[in-house]
Amino acid sequence: MALLEIDNVVAGYGGGPDILTGVSVTINEGTSYCIVGPNGAGKSTLLRAIAGFLSPRSGEVRLDGAIMNSARPDQMLAAGVCFVPQDASLFPTMTVRENLVMGGYLINDRSLLRERLHTVFETFPALADRKSQNAGTLSGGEQQMVTLGRALMIEPRVVMIDEPSLGLAPMIADLIFEKIQGFKDLGITVVLVEQNAVKGLKAVEWGFVLDLGSLEFEGPADGILADHRIRELYLGKQLAPRESGS
Repeated sequence: MALLEIDNVVAGYGGGPDILTGVSVTINEGTSYCIVGPNGAGKSTLLRAIAGFLSPRSGEVRLDGAIMNSARPDQMLAAGVCFVPQDASLFPTMTVRENLVMGGYLINDRSLLRERLHTVFETFPALADRKSQNAGTLSGGEQQMVTLGRALMIEPRVVMIDEPSLGLAPMIADLIFEKIQGFKDLGITVVLVEQNAVKGLKAVEWGFVLDLGSLEFEGPADGILADHRIRELYLGKQLAPRESGS
């Protein structure tokens, strides 16, 4: 059985038009995914519908086969589905450690909380050196590490990350992607939405291509990167001349 099944989901905001127009995707445990497509394709909307921030107008979101259309975000989080939005603000006047502990607010066992902190600091050694530093004084890359570390505190089954490289220098973004790739070793399924489709697809195993609220294509990430038609339609502007061929 799939971990998550999104079956013909239609969704939008308030009384506005449908942003998702019948999307069906399957998320299997232990696999990493990237959702790519042009602006307005519905990529972030799909993550919000899965995470419980947006109720589908029709279709189903299923977790382990159970329909979760009416589940609240906190219920999805408790079930192991963690969503890291673009604006996942930290508490700037609190220390790195305090921000991470806030991510583990569901944990009542203090020894377990210490274990989770240890895992985060092993995953992001730079944070261990700055655990007593206020989060607001960190660099953009370090703040993104805190955001991702906070997600790890609940030991999620799946982490959905919206635009992890947004606003980061290329070298720092590469480091963030490297850390995200290591989530698989922790038993975590990863779903990315990434503005830099090439970098995002290179960091995962499977890709989904969305356009105008519908799924246009899916397949192995390296296959999407190699597909001439998809490269021209969705990735062309992001490919360097030597990558795009003739």
